[in-house]
Amino acid sequence: MKWILSAVLLLLVSCQKQEISPVAPAEKSINLAISSEAAKNASIDVVPVRRETLDQTLEAPGKLVWNEDRTVSIGVVATGKVIHVYAKVGDTVEPKQMLARMHTHDVHDTKALLRQARAERDRATSALEQARRTEARMKRLFELKAIAEAQLEQAVLDRKTAEALLRRANADVDKEVQHLEEFLEISADDDESPQHKHDETEELVPVKSTAKGIVIDRKISPGTVVTIGQEAFTVTDPTSLWCIAHFPEAALSRIRTGVPVEIDVRAFPGRTFSGRITRLGETIDPNTRTLMVRAELPSLGLLKPEMLATIRLRLPATPSLVIPESALQVVDGKSIVFLEVSPGNFKPRPVEAHVRNGQAMVLSGLLEGERVASNGSYFLKGQLLREAGQ
Repeated sequence: MKWILSAVLLLLVSCQKQEISPVAPAEKSINLAISSEAAKNASIDVVPVRRETLDQTLEAPGKLVWNEDRTVSIGVVATGKVIHVYAKVGDTVEPKQMLARMHTHDVHDTKALLRQARAERDRATSALEQARRTEARMKRLFELKAIAEAQLEQAVLDRKTAEALLRRANADVDKEVQHLEEFLEISADDDESPQHKHDETEELVPVKSTAKGIVIDRKISPGTVVTIGQEAFTVTDPTSLWCIAHFPEAALSRIRTGVPVEIDVRAFPGRTFSGRITRLGETIDPNTRTLMVRAELPSLGLLKPEMLATIRLRLPATPSLVIPESALQVVDGKSIVFLEVSPGNFKPRPVEAHVRNGQAMVLSGLLEGERVASNGSYFLKGQLLREAGQ
């Protein structure tokens, strides 16, 4: 019976796509004749397809998540061992606030290279001073014609070489100082006198916040061994959230970035939050045939990540063909209505419709003024199934 019914519906759809009139011969293959008494007993009510101007709304389920554009991952800048941790999940932090301190051999290695570079700079400075004195003496001797010009030229060359060596030594010192102070945030002062006593934290590399917000994740504890680049904390701005939802593929033409949306959450029934669409997915999910839509909204101190939500997009009011939801029946996975072609005579008609608030907005399959069975359409569905099985 199922294959016979499918063939009938397929034939009806084909006829409609070829713009055959509602009473085309192909539709006469099934005619449900219902007596007035049977129609009365089945409470069959026939209503016209009417045109109304309706406010259209697209809805989809969603979930609130942190705004990733305002979320930062804070990593460690060297390999070593965590010694102190000052921040925990839920703490509010400011930019450059100390979150943790760690020990790393990189500090000692860099300081050793810095001492070596400074010593080389001192030697280069002394060598340049000596080269300048030699050049000055050679100039005086050359003016007295006591030396050959080649000797003066050699003195000039030695002075230029000494200058180049000093520039390189200064660059080496600057490189190590920059690594210590800007990268590791450790003082480059190198007072090794016996009277100078170091605070233990002077050798510990700080882990500082790079943004204002709250700590939503902490991946280190005292004693944790970390490697360079490893994530230690995640900080986010809690005043802004994303709502991630998935709309049907058919809604794609009506959704645009920048469009305002309304968002409801179960935690606050009856209250609507305002947001705005900021991104559409690049591809359609092949399994669900839906498109990912992302909206941004303020948390207002009330909304939390992982809350279940409904995102609602209100569309401009447009004239639409409307029938009662009760007129729709599903046969073999397809929506149909029962069209009254004459009093007591009905034919199945495949349609596309969007149901909302007890009404079905007809997208295709019907014309304004045509009459369809509303109440009692389920009785006609039963008659159709029996006819198809004969």
